[in-house]
Amino acid sequence: MPTISDVAKLAGVSTYTVSAVLNHSAKVSPELTGRVLKAVNELDYTINYVARSLQTRKTETIGMLVPDLGNPAHSQVLKGVEDVCRERRYSLFLGSTHNRLDDLHNGLNVYRAKQVDGILLFRAGDEAPLEALRQKKIPVVCLDRRPGTFDGDYVIADRHLAARIATGHLASKGHRAIAILSTGAEAIEGWRAGLDERSLAAAGEFALEVEPGAESAYRAASRLLSLAQPPSAILAANAAMVAGVLRAARERSLKVPEQLEIMSASDSEWLDALEPPISAVCQSRYEMGAEAARLLFRRIAEPGRAFEHIVLPVSLKIR
Repeated sequence: MPTISDVAKLAGVSTYTVSAVLNHSAKVSPELTGRVLKAVNELDYTINYVARSLQTRKTETIGMLVPDLGNPAHSQVLKGVEDVCRERRYSLFLGSTHNRLDDLHNGLNVYRAKQVDGILLFRAGDEAPLEALRQKKIPVVCLDRRPGTFDGDYVIADRHLAARIATGHLASKGHRAIAILSTGAEAIEGWRAGLDERSLAAAGEFALEVEPGAESAYRAASRLLSLAQPPSAILAANAAMVAGVLRAARERSLKVPEQLEIMSASDSEWLDALEPPISAVCQSRYEMGAEAARLLFRRIAEPGRAFEHIVLPVSLKIR
């Protein structure tokens, strides 16, 4: 296996110059850069990242755990993270928790064993792993939900505002029986605020906190639509959950939106393809991922800096 010394010898430069070219750590003339890269290609040389990490105490990797890799909203967050990692020349390890605590713990254990420089985590209900990461001095940034008792860095969309303006929009169209399928209490509080602004009662049976995903939304929507006085509109937390609500409505031969209006608290490109159109609240999922990655890199560079709490704005998208 060729070494950095072999590359330097073939290119007629020092090992420092080879390192500077490959690590982009210093300016090197185009002529020397070309010679180094030509030697690298001829020798089929690759950087020994394990050896380098022993010297720098950094692996130039970060780990990320998402609840569901099949969720379109998560894919946009991932794209934002990937783009920032690419700018920093970092590699990204990716795993799914499947909304299960044991998978969360297993994923974090894998990342600790790989000695990643930091972790991006969609917050789960159990905050003990976050405290464990802090004790191990592993930088972590939470996404999508505000941590409960754990004080640390996070990047979230304003779920309260998203639910409030969506509820207000539905009420402005004449709906008085508006239900919400939420993945957290913050959105339900926003739903209550939106109803209160319109002097509408918040029926307790119309507010359901469920697991994210189409199947859980289908079961919850079926329960709502089976009530003696069902809602005339349902606000779903995301586009995947909209699919579950649509399935429940079609099973009952309900016309959308004439007999049941559906809205998403988080926009997705594929909502444009639905007929009838589904209005939504725009949350910049890409920017959430990119901002979380930038925040993690700031934390890696300055471990002792004050925690940052970033709340991204939202807006209404009428279809």
